[in-house]
Amino acid sequence: MTSVRTPSEHTANAISVPAFRALWSCNVAFFLVMNAQRFAFGWVVLDLLLEDESRQGIIVFTLGAPTALLVLQAGAWADRWDRRRMLIATQLASAAVMAATGFWIRAGDLQFGWLVAATLLAGSATAIGQPVRSSLIPALVPRQQLFSAIALNAIAMTLSLILGPVLVKLVGDQFGFDGAFFFQAGLLVLGSMFLIRLDVPPHDAERERASILADTREAARHILDDRHLKTLFGLLLTASLTINPAVMVTLQAHVKDELGRSAGDAAIPFAAMGLGMAISSFFLMRKGDMANKGAVFQRAMMAGTSITFLTGLSNSFWQVVALAGVMGLAGGFFINMNQGLIQANTPHALMGRVMGVYTLVANGLFPLGALIIGVAATKFGTGVAICTAGLLGFSIVATTYVRNAELRRLA
Repeated sequence: MTSVRTPSEHTANAISVPAFRALWSCNVAFFLVMNAQRFAFGWVVLDLLLEDESRQGIIVFTLGAPTALLVLQAGAWADRWDRRRMLIATQLASAAVMAATGFWIRAGDLQFGWLVAATLLAGSATAIGQPVRSSLIPALVPRQQLFSAIALNAIAMTLSLILGPVLVKLVGDQFGFDGAFFFQAGLLVLGSMFLIRLDVPPHDAERERASILADTREAARHILDDRHLKTLFGLLLTASLTINPAVMVTLQAHVKDELGRSAGDAAIPFAAMGLGMAISSFFLMRKGDMANKGAVFQRAMMAGTSITFLTGLSNSFWQVVALAGVMGLAGGFFINMNQGLIQANTPHALMGRVMGVYTLVANGLFPLGALIIGVAATKFGTGVAICTAGLLGFSIVATTYVRNAELRRLA
């Protein structure tokens, strides 16, 4: 079985810990597929079934909806069930959905209704597995390597933002739509192989087993009773409702409506953003532990909100590309520091449930922010909507930075 390092063992970075290396290798394959699914399903809707953009929107919604519905329960399950088996089961379930879709395409009888069902199933598998992945990181590495491990995980995630859709498109062009889905299924199965010998520390057998609802309430109380955690989650919520949807959704419409480019050209600033996030994550991985992480996190968020505001004012496509690259650099610090501080200040017994709340706030509420900003963009224009989101986010984080000196010193 893959061994787990004890906190007394010091290594250059978390990738040298065998157990984390196995998890990270699995996550590389998983993130590639996770970030390719939205593209692959949308591609099939538009170019194979020849449906319109409203049908594509339904598919994107059904792929993400399970996150809001399942992650809290999944976090509770992660704190009571075998995490390795949960991860293998959810990843193989997603692989089965991808393979079934590929076979259905090959049979020439694919219907839109199956795609709705497939995205719901694939989204559910992702939603259940995500808190498990997050909660395993602090269980596999010593505390002094936690931020290195999170940075490595972020590198895999951000690079997959660029490579996932590109790889699926290349495979699809060569082997057809069915080949693109078989490729995703193969990646998920390959990633699962790294988990077979993974040795995960067991849960505390003496912990009283309450209902899932009671377990979730316990995690919520822990967050609300801890001033620092409550503030960290509040800032994460701010980003999920303002900066993230403004940049990841409304920016595409801004590129088309106000910069005179095609919506597909938005892939260029997104790629620049992913590259920037990978660079800052690599820096944090090499840097390891550092002082005053709370201050670094909030400064990165202030930089990101400022760049969001400038993006809304930009009237040049290449200005937006440059700003997106800088946004990625700030975003890498934001993601790594926020998650790292939350995990470093959460007991292991609550880690799965707290990570379930984290996933809900970071991903499950994202569509709500996109909806609100989308309505504002329709009424006032994309530039105004993006600027407003950036200004609102900056006001909240700047106020927190000035008024909460303890959070600035949080490690």
